Amino acid sequence: MTTEKNWLDLPEARRAIAASDFGTLLRVARTAKSWTLAEAGRRCGYSAATLSRIERGRQPLLDVALLRRLCGVFDIPPEHFGLATRAESVALPVPIDRVRGRTAQADGEGAVRRRDLLGGVVGVAGFGLSDGAAASLRPQVLRPDDLLLGTPLDGATVGPAELRAALTAARSDFVACRFQQLSARLPRLIAQARTNRDRAGSDNTALASTQLAQAYGIATALLLKLHDDVLAWSSADRGLQAAQASGDPVTLAEASRLTATVMRRTPHRDGAQQFVLTAAERLERDTGLSDQRESAMYVRLLSAAAYTAALHDKRDAAWALLREADEATERTGGPQALALDLAVYRVSVARVLGDFGSAVDFAKRVDPTRIKIPERRARYWEDTALACFGRGRPSAAFQALQIAERDTPQEVRFRPWAQQLVGDLLSGDTRGALPGIREFAARVGA
Repeated sequence: MTTEKNWLDLPEARRAIAASDFGTLLRVARTAKSWTLAEAGRRCGYSAATLSRIERGRQPLLDVALLRRLCGVFDIPPEHFGLATRAESVALPVPIDRVRGRTAQADGEGAVRRRDLLGGVVGVAGFGLSDGAAASLRPQVLRPDDLLLGTPLDGATVGPAELRAALTAARSDFVACRFQQLSARLPRLIAQARTNRDRAGSDNTALASTQLAQAYGIATALLLKLHDDVLAWSSADRGLQAAQASGDPVTLAEASRLTATVMRRTPHRDGAQQFVLTAAERLERDTGLSDQRESAMYVRLLSAAAYTAALHDKRDAAWALLREADEATERTGGPQALALDLAVYRVSVARVLGDFGSAVDFAKRVDPTRIKIPERRARYWEDTALACFGRGRPSAAFQALQIAERDTPQEVRFRPWAQQLVGDLLSGDTRGALPGIREFAARVGA
């Protein structure tokens, strides 16, 4: 029988590892052990049919706990499934961003900063202690599955009102682009939400499930920002399960939107647009869009579907979906902030489609000072900077970057798009046409 060392050296195994093709890697490992699907299924607790679907990529591997179990059964080193070993902290996968039709690896100090920040997401140090007491203790480091499973911490049980306040604080950190502060909050927040849900009586299950879904939703949004797609898969899946148990259509719609966003970055990206459109149809059917909360979520789903269509270069579909979102906003009397969101989405869609001139024109029609949420302003400056760069206007791109740094510094410090764009501007500035670009690059770690 092929040894573990030998089968990992097989070309098919090496290709699967490089492509993060977990299903193929699982099949190679099973074949190396001379196990049939039925025998392997018995060992890991799945039917032969389910294991076959996993190997063929028909059933995504979303659950960190499952990935770890498969690693143990098939003797697959956990790092090949995108997991940290028990003694290691989590390292981000190579972050990828695009202006249009190209990928770019962001490395150097920026990537180190993102890894350090992610260490905050999966680690907890000195909660509830004075500064002096906390300094005297070693950090308690949580594994990724501890974070996502909500491993209880001492004193984790809180009332629904207190948990609601903690969720509000976490959302505030996210929308203000305070990613460092949020990464420190998340482990305890998820542990509290999971403990509340597990201990909820029948009368409180719906509320506890809603709050758990919201906690996982915030975690997923941050992990997407940091381009940790493996953890984002697991977080989105657990959020979707909690949302389904909540019985709240809007909570389920938001969890579906986040899941579709994660799907866009995986081999299952082709199904992302239909997934989010199905969520929009279900929300409209189940609620009739009878209040502004429901209508706003419906518009967000259509906007996400439009952006997803643009990523697949489906131009007509992308613009048609944005028009439908516009009509829905007008029909339901949506707030001005929703109309501004759609205006920013038009910049995003044009930029992704490679229509940089249109993207710049759309950006000029938006007054960013009217966008009250910093995270959405950061998205506007991201699209504006990338569109200007794609249009061949490096000075305007650099100006947008500088505004973004002043407005939301952690967005520029930790996000791969900003790091890559700064690197491109720096390498292209052979004639010194961008005064201050080198100091800027040093400041943000590009």
